[in-house]
Amino acid sequence: MSIRYDLYETPDIQQTGEQQPLHPRVVINGTIDQNEFLDRVHKFTGISRSLLSGAMQSFQNELRDLLANGWVVELGDIGYFSVSLQGPPAMKKEDVHAQSIKLKNINFRPGTQFKKEVGWQMRLERGESFNRSHGKGRSEEECLTIVNEYLRKHPCLTRADYCRLTGHDKKRAINELNAFIEQGVLMRYGAGKLVVYAKTME
Repeated sequence: MSIRYDLYETPDIQQTGEQQPLHPRVVINGTIDQNEFLDRVHKFTGISRSLLSGAMQSFQNELRDLLANGWVVELGDIGYFSVSLQGPPAMKKEDVHAQSIKLKNINFRPGTQFKKEVGWQMRLERGESFNRSHGKGRSEEECLTIVNEYLRKHPCLTRADYCRLTGHDKKRAINELNAFIEQGVLMRYGAGKLVVYAKTME
């Protein structure tokens, strides 16, 4: 197997008007969800699927608790997890209170050896992203076919999944997903950044 890349012109940040050099970006194949990931590990190791699922949940719970208590967590050669904070701008320490500080992000820094191994494993070939190869994008019928095919293999999809699969931008993706909901094809679950879409229950 190989990883595909496409070439994009670097943004002209200085606004010189001159042609900018090209840089490569990965053409994403899709998203491997937790169930498929566990299935793959089970297939190649023979470790019980239920044991893997339980271990994954235990890792997640312990990682959550350690990060929430200020630890940096190393997961073998995979790398390190840590958290960063954000708060209001202030010039004096006494102007900042704990209630005004919150989580900014969960950070991941890959281990040096793991990063090298990923690089050694990569086999690159030229490809094109959906955004560039389909001009104005796909028709609604084509998009619905893609969605149905995706949902045969996965329990749900996100707006980001839809953008990746169809090549449509965020605004168009939301409009089309809402149209599918109105048609009774899809149902929306969750709220905010946790929204997912699934087939309407028969």
